[in-house]
Amino acid sequence: MSMGRTAAVWALAAGLTACAGAPKRAEGVAADQEDGWVQVWSDEFDGTQVDPGNWRIQTDVHVNNEQQQYTASPDNVSVSGGTLKLTARMQTANGYPFTSGRVESAGKREFKHGRVEARIKLPVGVGLWPAFWMLGHDIHTTGWPACGELDIMENVGYGDWVSVALHGPGYSGNTPINGRFFPRTPVSDWHEYRVDTSPEAIHWYIDGERVKTSTREEVERHGAWAYDKPLFIILNFAVGGGYPEGVNKAKEPYFGVPQATADLLRQGPQTMEVDWVRVSERR
Repeated sequence: MSMGRTAAVWALAAGLTACAGAPKRAEGVAADQEDGWVQVWSDEFDGTQVDPGNWRIQTDVHVNNEQQQYTASPDNVSVSGGTLKLTARMQTANGYPFTSGRVESAGKREFKHGRVEARIKLPVGVGLWPAFWMLGHDIHTTGWPACGELDIMENVGYGDWVSVALHGPGYSGNTPINGRFFPRTPVSDWHEYRVDTSPEAIHWYIDGERVKTSTREEVERHGAWAYDKPLFIILNFAVGGGYPEGVNKAKEPYFGVPQATADLLRQGPQTMEVDWVRVSERR
């Protein structure tokens, strides 16, 4: 069960078929026009650095008892070979045992209802916590969870499953609106993770196959629907923390990080790789 990507600290700090090797869709080509969907934005990561018009490299987030310090170093956040790479390393920084990367589109690219999708390849190591998700643009005024959080894909280091969730007022933290799903091949292969949102429902997909739907009516049994507003996109790679620990129960050597994964990171960095992110609207 998902533990929430932000936790109440935000209120105080204000602050898913694409198999391995499947080809990209050409940049700028509208998505699924036959279904009325038109691509309105994308980042294909074809350059040599993170596009500052699309993303901010975030370094000052410390939530959920996560064990990493995010940095803007190219050792942790880089673009090369047509992909964004968020890399976790065993490297002490600011009192944390690991460094890693996080980018978010807040204030740059925010979207109200539509299709948000990304093609992602994940590392495997129990306690690693890569995610693709969204937050309401009003987080700095309403706080979390009132802003709404939409988790398109989370993984806590297991090779065969990912999870999805919603967090909002009355259904945050150990939210009842969640699900665990098993892609047809390991998460270390390329997969497309997607969400379609509307005022009536949210639908999650893996490789074009719908895996879950949550209706507005279902959500409002627990609390307010918090998704009729612009949301921004986050791609991050956490290490340890509340959600991994809730599944793997590891307290040592680091919270949510068992010894085997600490050894894995000691042997070398682990990378979450993103081929592209695309947004479409129904016209």
